[in-house]
Amino acid sequence: MSCGACAAGSSMKNQLDRIKEVALKDLENLRTLAELETARVQALGRSSELSQFLRSLKERSEDERRELGALANRIRGELEEQFERAKERLEDLAYAALEKLDVSAPGMKVQRGHVHPLTQVQDDINAIFASMGFRIVEGPEVETEWANFDALNTPPDHPARGMQDTFWLQGMQHLMRTHTSPMQVRFMQQHQPPFRIIVPGRVYRNEATDATHEFQFHQIEGLMVTRTGPGAPSMANLKGVMEHFYQRFFRDPNIEVRFNASYFPFVEPGVEVYIKGSSGKLAGKWLEVAGAGMVHQNVFEHVGYVRGEMQGFAFGMALERMAMLKYKIDDIRLFNGGDLRFLRQF
Repeated sequence: MSCGACAAGSSMKNQLDRIKEVALKDLENLRTLAELETARVQALGRSSELSQFLRSLKERSEDERRELGALANRIRGELEEQFERAKERLEDLAYAALEKLDVSAPGMKVQRGHVHPLTQVQDDINAIFASMGFRIVEGPEVETEWANFDALNTPPDHPARGMQDTFWLQGMQHLMRTHTSPMQVRFMQQHQPPFRIIVPGRVYRNEATDATHEFQFHQIEGLMVTRTGPGAPSMANLKGVMEHFYQRFFRDPNIEVRFNASYFPFVEPGVEVYIKGSSGKLAGKWLEVAGAGMVHQNVFEHVGYVRGEMQGFAFGMALERMAMLKYKIDDIRLFNGGDLRFLRQF
């Protein structure tokens, strides 16, 4: 072996001694198992200096590989043994700390979360309609103009569009849905009657926020359709469904339902649903709670049904409105305000 090779070999041995010294010094300062694992990876991992040293031996002579390889593997073994001892020591310390726990001491109260009031109300509504045979379906919050307006008998020049100041997306072909009614269209395009569904979901309107208005809120859409005939859904059936729902939801068997004639482009005839109860905000006065009516034949045509062959009713109500009436809440903004003083009441 030449003098140059001797010097190189000596330098590489010094490098191994330094790697060992640094790793052992790091071991002295470890306090947790997480710190130990970090140090182990740094000293023995695939990217460690020791691993890189071993990979570099392929460029050395056979004698150097034999001598330096044996030395490097011996150092690796020593370090692995030291790390294992350190692991046992830290595990013993952790176990000893657990043994010091006074299990007879009073426990700390853990605050439990709970379901948001709007979710509670939604679950109640879903359960009531499910008991009447309604299927619960959901749809996208980003809608096409056609599904949100055109298919629901509201063409571009229809004055009813002015009632819904809309959040349009770039290109003006899609928008944040202004109601859950587009899911009527999507569902009827893929299914043949008979069926009955409700569609809960979030909707968006470009409205000023105040105690009774939000730019985003939740609606529940209902739809029941069969083929035209003696047993087809009627306004009487619609009123019966509404009456049963509100009596169960407000837990008041004395709730009365009244229809007032109104206009919605996707139903004909259209009505506003009013209820009057015997307690709370419903006591002794009529309050508007929903819009409803018989599905317009134009809507049936737009989804591919033959005009006159289908008959059904639809209704829609605001989830926040139901919650405010049930729990005597005066400000819709409380639902999204994150005030725990309010939310903890439910």
